[in-house]
Amino acid sequence: MKAETLKLGIIERLMKVQDTSTLQRMDQLITQAEMETRTLESMEAIERRDVVSIHEMRRENKEWIKGNTK
Repeated sequence: MKAETLKLGIIERLMKVQDTSTLQRMDQLITQAEMETRTLESMEAIERRDVVSIHEMRRENKEWIKGNTK
């Protein structure tokens, strides 16, 4: 099933839900799934060494600020 079709089906089902506690639980489940996905993506980036050190990030931020402020 295509992602867009699945999204529309979920939205249609959610629109029919009236119970606040059910909607809150659905929100919690979606948030948990999003966090799990972000965690996996981060772990994969670390494995690929597709990350920068905090020192490098600070240096890049300082350079960006210098170039983007008047």
